Amino acid sequence: MRKNDYRTLSIFLLILCLCACGRKPYPHTMRIADTLVQNNPDSAYILLEQLKDSMTSQPRSIQMYYHLLSIKAKDKAYIPHTSDSLIQQVLHYYENKKDKKHLPEAYYYGGRVYSDLGDTPQALDYYQKAAKLLEKENTDYRLLKVVHSQMGELFLYQDVYEEAIEAFKKANHYIALLEDDKGKVINLRYIGHAFISCNNIDSAQYYYQTAYKIAQKMNDDFLIDISINALSSFYIQTKQYDLTQNLLNAQKFKNNPNNFILFATLYRQTGKLDSASFYYKQLLNSNNIYTQQAIHWGLAEIAQKQSDCEAAMEHIEQYSIWTDSIQKITNSESIRKIQSLYNYQLREKENSKLKSENTKQQFWNILMLLVLIIISLILTIYYIKTRQRNKQLQSSLKEIERLKQEIGYNQQEHELEIAYFKQSEIYNKFHTVQSFKELEESDWVELQNAINMAYKNFTYHLYAIYPVSNIELRICLLIKADISISNIALLTGRTKSAITSARKKLYEKVHGQKGGPEMWDKLILSL
Repeated sequence: MRKNDYRTLSIFLLILCLCACGRKPYPHTMRIADTLVQNNPDSAYILLEQLKDSMTSQPRSIQMYYHLLSIKAKDKAYIPHTSDSLIQQVLHYYENKKDKKHLPEAYYYGGRVYSDLGDTPQALDYYQKAAKLLEKENTDYRLLKVVHSQMGELFLYQDVYEEAIEAFKKANHYIALLEDDKGKVINLRYIGHAFISCNNIDSAQYYYQTAYKIAQKMNDDFLIDISINALSSFYIQTKQYDLTQNLLNAQKFKNNPNNFILFATLYRQTGKLDSASFYYKQLLNSNNIYTQQAIHWGLAEIAQKQSDCEAAMEHIEQYSIWTDSIQKITNSESIRKIQSLYNYQLREKENSKLKSENTKQQFWNILMLLVLIIISLILTIYYIKTRQRNKQLQSSLKEIERLKQEIGYNQQEHELEIAYFKQSEIYNKFHTVQSFKELEESDWVELQNAINMAYKNFTYHLYAIYPVSNIELRICLLIKADISISNIALLTGRTKSAITSARKKLYEKVHGQKGGPEMWDKLILSL
């Protein structure tokens, strides 16, 4: 063989060896885990754990994919992520390699890890990076679906409803391309939740009903049940009680404990107190604090209507305990949101520092400014809440202090409901009529219902203070509806002096001491 031939053969063998080294296949067990991870993540996770010790001897490319696969299996097996150390290694590796194949999935699982860690801004950032890369290729519809779905859930959790709706609609687009009817039902429910949260009733009803129809067509018990649950909750909220009853009485699902709270609420709101009490009591062992809060509020209202004061007070006390627990969780969540935002901004600034030492001084200036802004924000929120709390404590009467503390509703939502009430037809009607003869009994019922909606069971709290008569109740409703005293006299068919006397007597009966009629008005307006 000639010298040139030897040289050519040597070069060929060297290239062959290099290619073989660069294409070293994944270990057999790892390949099996890769095929199992989507549908059998528990089995995949066990196999990957068995490979853990042997990974140190593998090339870095195999190690990094092993870590990504482990994170994926853990996530799909619903094992919470407790650290970001592994995903950060994976992200840095694939970012440096500019790996178009694995980087989008790495970004997605970066979002999943930080979502579990409660760092919503960082999670959204990684989801957005994954979406941006994937939409360039526009081929991995499954991953695009879950990326946008996860973004929608985080936006919904952050109360950013328009962004949530946009994300869920994008997810719906890819769900349609995948012909994934199960995913469509779940996603449509989320869209309905987002629309009901921003008070778009018509759109919410459309998406809830569409989800239910698809679930029925699939004849899938689980999907039908969750669709019934969501649609029934919507019907109850919008007072479509007949539709609620028909849904909940579906033969397969009427004995499902998941729907008992809906039965209880429906029967309580439609006056079937014994049935409501039965379903509430079926749930007394529930571990869900929100369910417990609803149970005791409902049972307290039932006991009050049945004149069982002792039982009513017991349930009100329990309601107060559960409300306090929920408030603590809400406060913790608020602090965690602020903290995660702070941590995210801190990390971003730290990354800027590492990338460019020339901007070091600017980085620290901006960082300190952000810290000051965040601290100022926290202090401002604390100051506002403290001032509001002090004002409430100073203005509240001892008899209703505990009741007000029991109501843990959101102040912004409360103000919005009051605004809706003051724009309603019934509110305008009572402000425009000139005589009690123009009013019917149904008008008074509608006014009472509207005030209860706007002021969170106003009449319940009124009766808890004093069992007012029918005419006294109407006077209180008109005071609450901002009707002047002279017009109250016209609308009740009484003289102005009689209205003044009634208000004065009510105050004296409740407080056991003399007081002016305006003091009763102040009490009514504070409920």
